[in-house]
Amino acid sequence: MDWSKAKNILIIAFIITNLFLIFNIQSNLYENNSLSVLKDRNIEDVVAILADRNIKVEAEIPRILLQMPVLDVEYETYNEEKVVQRFGRGGPISQNNSQEQIEVTKNKIIIYKNNSRDIRIKNINESKAREEAERFIKDHGYMRQDVEYWNTFEEEGQYEVIYKQKYKGYFLEMSYMRLIVTQAGVTEFERMWLKPLQLGEHKNEIMPATKALLKVMNVLEDWEQETIITEISLGYLFDPSKISLTNWENIKSGRALPAWRMTLKDGETIFIDAYENY
Repeated sequence: MDWSKAKNILIIAFIITNLFLIFNIQSNLYENNSLSVLKDRNIEDVVAILADRNIKVEAEIPRILLQMPVLDVEYETYNEEKVVQRFGRGGPISQNNSQEQIEVTKNKIIIYKNNSRDIRIKNINESKAREEAERFIKDHGYMRQDVEYWNTFEEEGQYEVIYKQKYKGYFLEMSYMRLIVTQAGVTEFERMWLKPLQLGEHKNEIMPATKALLKVMNVLEDWEQETIITEISLGYLFDPSKISLTNWENIKSGRALPAWRMTLKDGETIFIDAYENY
């Protein structure tokens, strides 16, 4: 018997066996560990549990599980005089103009109001309102790459158009631009925006979207009507009230944490802290 040849065959067999075991282990990890993909069965089970609580999921449930760092942010701050100059490029305007008023609150919230009732937009509808809102934001230099359209709400011929902030593909809350559009054009504009500073050095484990969905049940436990979740997304939430309950309005900077955002059919949003352990 050629022992040398037999030895080589055994070595090759062991290598093939080990490769097969490694492949299976990695496959199991891919399905089960914290940096993997959710199984279909897990998603189906969670959707069924929510349905029993009168919560319907019409959104795509993210499957990939990630690790994310924190994000340090600060509020954009504004000088009221300079804001007035920016808005007055097309004509005279002042803080106390009879038709247009501008103020900056807490150095971080721009509030513009136009009391004119002259009809500028005939047969206004949602599409025209959104076009007018976008034109207004562009004209005043606030339409940047970090801006994304959020939603439009209509009530008695008046349209509330909302834009929110994004950062590297993730949402960044709670910053916003809110506009009221009527036949007279933009009658109200409000802006509060964040400035991302730097990401944290370390990444932490993000809870699965399915676990976040189960936590939604606690938030909605007192709701009796059917609730429909239309969007599930991952991003950053900066909530100053968690830093200081008594003085949160004066906070200028802080740390935004990863969060799951559940958007309901009526436009309401629910945020669930995304860190498993923090």
